[in-house]
Amino acid sequence: MTIDTKVLRSLAAVLRERGGQNVSRLNYAKGEWQLGRDKTKVNGTQWGAHVDWLVRGWCRWWDARITDYRVGYAIDGFIPPSREELGDHDRDEWRIWNRGRDPWQLAWSLPLWNQVSGEELLWTTDTMGGYDCLSALLTAFADRIDSKPADAKTHPIVELASGSYRHPERGLIHIPILDIVGWKAPPDKPRPPLPKAEPAPALLRPKTEPALVSASEVKPAAQTRSIQDEFDDELPPI
Repeated sequence: MTIDTKVLRSLAAVLRERGGQNVSRLNYAKGEWQLGRDKTKVNGTQWGAHVDWLVRGWCRWWDARITDYRVGYAIDGFIPPSREELGDHDRDEWRIWNRGRDPWQLAWSLPLWNQVSGEELLWTTDTMGGYDCLSALLTAFADRIDSKPADAKTHPIVELASGSYRHPERGLIHIPILDIVGWKAPPDKPRPPLPKAEPAPALLRPKTEPALVSASEVKPAAQTRSIQDEFDDELPPI
């Protein structure tokens, strides 16, 4: 497969703008990388990163479960639909079924794999800190491919790290870091299919609703988040 690095660099720029698969979930919160439902701390562990399998798009949460996806592979040039096209504008229903939060969350998901066991993880982020982290990774990946290594080791091996800085009003702000510690040829396996949500029970299905609000009336969830929230990746529980 020939990879167009111009697409990768364009995606890295998009990430800087602030603008259910069968794998374990990786989460970053308050300086800690946490694995699975038990939130096992895994800072300092190393994983291969499938940067070419990066997924972007919308995930719909309703009553603490994922009920829909509108996602695609970033490397294919997938452009998510606008929030206004997705429906679910009734804020009263948000309060009843979704703790008042916009059910549609725009995020990026990075698949990773264990070099020894082959275990697969998925890190999903919808924060500025996560976007900066992925932007740096995409740029490094593009640089590596453009250098055309003779050993075909184009996929980064990353160590789960954390950084921080002190905000004058909010105090210590933690940021996720994926330190590249080496490069490896990608596993010989096909790209997985995109995630699909299980059908929601009839009681949870939203009412058919025309999009009666303008773009200015639909506030992204990020507008109500604190600065620390912008860098933590604790999404609603599955």
